[in-house]
Amino acid sequence: MSRPATGRRLLQLAAAGLIAGSGTMLLLPASHAAAATSTPSVIQGSWFWQTAYEQANPPVAPPAVPPSEPSGVPDGDFAVAYTGAQDASGDKTPAKMTALAFNTTGLLPGTTVQSFSFSLTLDTQPTATNFAQQDATILACLPTRGWPATPPKGGDYTDQPTYDCASGVKPTVAGDVYTFAIPTIAQTWVDDQNLGVVVVPDPKNTTAPFQLVFKGASTVKASMAYTPATVLPTEPPPPPPPTDNGGGSNPQPVTGGGSIPGPISGGDVSSPAPVPTPVVAPSPTASTTPVAAVLPASSAPPAGFWIAAALLGVFMLIVSLVLGDPSSPVTAGGRSKLDQVLRDRGSDAFTVRRG
Repeated sequence: MSRPATGRRLLQLAAAGLIAGSGTMLLLPASHAAAATSTPSVIQGSWFWQTAYEQANPPVAPPAVPPSEPSGVPDGDFAVAYTGAQDASGDKTPAKMTALAFNTTGLLPGTTVQSFSFSLTLDTQPTATNFAQQDATILACLPTRGWPATPPKGGDYTDQPTYDCASGVKPTVAGDVYTFAIPTIAQTWVDDQNLGVVVVPDPKNTTAPFQLVFKGASTVKASMAYTPATVLPTEPPPPPPPTDNGGGSNPQPVTGGGSIPGPISGGDVSSPAPVPTPVVAPSPTASTTPVAAVLPASSAPPAGFWIAAALLGVFMLIVSLVLGDPSSPVTAGGRSKLDQVLRDRGSDAFTVRRG
């Protein structure tokens, strides 16, 4: 194959690839859901406390008043603690636990949470009682019921939510900062209801007593990445039926030739009484407002689709005119076979005229 033919073939392959790519772009949806990020704030934070007296005497009901017991938790802080209690199944139960709910307003059903993490920071002030930090084993778990807001000093354990730690998440600890990555729990806030998250002692792996006191809600840092839900266009609702502004009611006609029986008295059935046709006086102020017809949304492609298709067609026509027929051989001197035939015919006609 000669060099000009090889160059022509390469141009044809490049044009075919460009045309295929343009066609693919036309088939793509008009818009794509792009990933988004946000930094949700805490909309409710609570911590719950079961005192040592309550653990030893469950349940504590009025009028019993437990003795005073210091919490070691400054007002507005959160706490997680374990002091040795366990339930009937052997799972360790918290003496103190923390529950947090984050603002997910705007996340529509169908949103996909790609990542969600939040961080708690230890309160190292002298008024915050942290002990056995190195022995603390805590998890972020999914609450299984709602929970109330508590006063700054904490709430009673009878108000704390139940929770499921089957998919509990351990924190990543860097100094005084505990970070939990919980995309699976956050997804439930979109798919179901936003019950938040709880931080509790690990029910299976806690062995030694400990207490961790964390700074308040304003210091909690959270970040989220998600794919927004795709909102499909919906048809407008049908127009409401016209109403009678005259205050009257339209009687329902009696069909089938039947009649309405009269009252029954003395055990005998009286003859049916004729039913007069009710007449409704027209209202002088009644008016009827025509309802504009609402057309359903067109399913035809948008105007941009047809413009792109027209440009693609013009481009293909130009390519075909420039490149020519790839099967036509090229003669010496860079002339095509068709060009040579036309020149030969022109030469013969000129010779005949001269003769």
